[in-house]
Amino acid sequence: MEKIRVALQGVQGAHTTIAVDKAFPGKNVELVVFPTYELAFEAVENKDCDYAVIPMENSMQGSIHSNYYLLARKFLYIVNEVYVPIHYSLIGLPDAKIEDISLVIAHPGALEVCRGYIESMPRKPNIETVYDSAASVEMLLNFADPETAMVGSKSLADFHQLAILDEDIEDDLNNVTRYNVFAREPVNPGPGGKTTLVFTTRHQPGALLNALRVFAERKIDLTKIESRPLPDQPYEYMFYADISGSISDPNVKEAIDELEQYHAPWIRVLGSYMSIKD
Repeated sequence: MEKIRVALQGVQGAHTTIAVDKAFPGKNVELVVFPTYELAFEAVENKDCDYAVIPMENSMQGSIHSNYYLLARKFLYIVNEVYVPIHYSLIGLPDAKIEDISLVIAHPGALEVCRGYIESMPRKPNIETVYDSAASVEMLLNFADPETAMVGSKSLADFHQLAILDEDIEDDLNNVTRYNVFAREPVNPGPGGKTTLVFTTRHQPGALLNALRVFAERKIDLTKIESRPLPDQPYEYMFYADISGSISDPNVKEAIDELEQYHAPWIRVLGSYMSIKD
């Protein structure tokens, strides 16, 4: 079976590796880990990797805006989308005990959804925030202190042979992250796919309303729209939109063509793809 190289940010065993397994079931996958999302994107651009799997939105914390900016700047395409339930564990060294923990290391996103649990711990531990799971693991191992624990995935603890002190410690169990799979070439998902695009509008009254009307008039479902400031252009914005239907659908293509011709000075179709929620 041919091996595919998949780029991700973080560390093996983190939640992104679960997304990779879901996106490439039964495939021979080589994970290539990078310290930043931008380097993961660039690995695909430079043909060092075949795909990148990147988190784009969390059900509790919203969009990961830095990755949307990267998506607008990088010439890659979304070719798949998977949803991963996010469950956190309290992880310590093999001889750690939960009642002795005085310091907890956590990514800010993990901290936000596990704060209630951490504050209820016996010793009311101090909290140290870090950039990602890789930094959490490194700090935990470097401290080598049984009174220190970190927040991470169960698979992360298993991969590094660390102890799981408690599971499912998030304050809300309905916590899901949406991951996009990126490649150098677009795909045609056929019926049932969705399309993501980014565009700007003119500075005139009703510009955005007129832009979105191209979808409404064709009964195309706009499932998401979000504005983000244009880099280096204060108080000017670009709009990310998800719509139901593939670019290969004549109705969708006609709407995007009209948007480009009459309403959007700049537009990029970021991909048509299937979305896997189960």
